[in-house]
Amino acid sequence: MDHREERELTITLHLSARFGPDYQGDDDGYAWFGEFERTLRPELERALFAALRAHPRFSAVPAPRGRDPESALEIDVSFRAGA
Repeated sequence: MDHREERELTITLHLSARFGPDYQGDDDGYAWFGEFERTLRPELERALFAALRAHPRFSAVPAPRGRDPESALEIDVSFRAGA
């Protein structure tokens, strides 16, 4: 039987927006967050996968494990030992 070791790394982004004193609340439907989701999040995900896959002994694949995919990106990263 093969031996398997596991560890976990959590990267958390806390997102916020600041508005002037004349701001009337979230009537815009959190437009700033929508912009993050459309523009920056895909770039961050591509960069993360590119960095993980740039090393030949590591592989990375999306691995949703039940958390809300809107608020969590779960990735299975595997190391090929003995190579």
